Amino acid sequence: MFLNLNKWITLIFTFLIITAIAFAQGTTGQLSGTVTDPTGAVVSGATVKIISLDTNAERETTTSDDGNFAFQLLTPGRYRIETTATGFQTISVEAVVNITQTTTVDVPLVVAGATVDPITVTAETPVLQTETSQNGRVITGETLRQLPLPTRNFQQLLTLSPGAQSSVSNTTELGRGDATISVNGQRTTSNTVRINGVDANSIGTNSTPNIAVPAPDSIQEFVVQTSLYDASFGRNAGGNVEAITRGGSNDFRGNVYYYLRNRVLNANEPFIKARGIERPPLDRSQFGGTLGGRIIRDRVFFFGSYQGTRERNGYSLINSLTSPNIPLGLTDTNRTAAGLAAAFGIANAATVNPVALAILNARLPNGQFAIPSSGATARPFGCTVVSLNFCPVTVPQSGISRFRENQFNANGDFVVSDKHNIAAKFFLADNPNSQANYNFAGLGNGERQLIGFGGDLEIKQFLYSITDNYVFSSNVVNQARFGFNRLRVTSVPEEPFTATQLGITNPNASLYPG
Repeated sequence: MFLNLNKWITLIFTFLIITAIAFAQGTTGQLSGTVTDPTGAVVSGATVKIISLDTNAERETTTSDDGNFAFQLLTPGRYRIETTATGFQTISVEAVVNITQTTTVDVPLVVAGATVDPITVTAETPVLQTETSQNGRVITGETLRQLPLPTRNFQQLLTLSPGAQSSVSNTTELGRGDATISVNGQRTTSNTVRINGVDANSIGTNSTPNIAVPAPDSIQEFVVQTSLYDASFGRNAGGNVEAITRGGSNDFRGNVYYYLRNRVLNANEPFIKARGIERPPLDRSQFGGTLGGRIIRDRVFFFGSYQGTRERNGYSLINSLTSPNIPLGLTDTNRTAAGLAAAFGIANAATVNPVALAILNARLPNGQFAIPSSGATARPFGCTVVSLNFCPVTVPQSGISRFRENQFNANGDFVVSDKHNIAAKFFLADNPNSQANYNFAGLGNGERQLIGFGGDLEIKQFLYSITDNYVFSSNVVNQARFGFNRLRVTSVPEEPFTATQLGITNPNASLYPG
């Protein structure tokens, strides 16, 4: 008996958890309002029908005893609201529904046959959402595509919401220019990012870098909720980012684009210029296109997009080596046993270890010695190190990093009936890159790492979702969703030379080759 009771308790709690999750309107919006007569009294039993201007999908309800109506789980977009009641004229108005927001439409009816001045009904999303406590700002796709984005990454606009802060983006950095945000003082790893209703947080860092980043032309809109959102979003204590990609409509729409940045349009860094070093290359091209429309009018719709990125980014670094310091007198031409003995103050050149000599002569792929020359025979000004004439050495280095990305987005919408529709969304991005001074140790942009010790990094993002919406009645709707998110990262550090080449014997070579 107790075993059966435990099973029932488990089932009840499971149902409650699933129900709580279903309350979220992460990828949808809501439309509500009040219907009144010319005297301002509420009208109960009025029929309110909404029609999607993109797909002609319809929903219908009646006003309650207090004249109110509401439509939940609406796909963001444009709608026409038609209100009819016995003894009154039909009133029609258009409204826009945004993601996670409630659009309010109050409809004043006109007595049938009455001649009155034209009635203007305003349908808008109010600045203050009285229907919910959450605080957030919606960025529409049109706004997203018109604002300047150095690397066309929607994450760079997340700080437009109140309480959200981020470090200043370096537009010359290699890659997508991902932004990490802090909301209301929380950690950058305390945010939740969902795309098309699927958890898109980075599996490795629980933050925004390395997540799926659809191109601005494929995003319909997104919102950053910064506080007081309901428990259905409550995985983390920071911000909640909800983004949705575009879908098709009865009309065919598409575009193509090409964006270019190169060294001609960028200034040289003053410190590099002062040393007479050539301006490093910076060539970045982004190109792609979108296409959406119908397969079967009012029933089946599609949307697809592609974006490619090709970047060639040069680095010119001024590295100051202080540990170990380089002895005075060590040049590129005296790296023999005798030269090494003289530079390091060794009495007998025959005692110089051949491994040390091999390390001293090891070169990087760009031809530079891994251990640079001091380039001086006298102690430079400001050098206070006197032991064995050792002094810090400043070494100019240069290299070229490359970034590529191919991303695909495909969406399909299927209207099964007036009460039932299914949406399938697919996103794939593959961005391999080769970095001349990539930092695998977490030093931060490789600024403390010598060029030549770079590596190859490949990141693949997969994001799929299938959403099923069913309307049981005018006030009972259900949404079920299956989502899949996968992040695959492969990193291979560059090895300009191996221990074997330097003459170092590895007793564990069979276990750890290289």
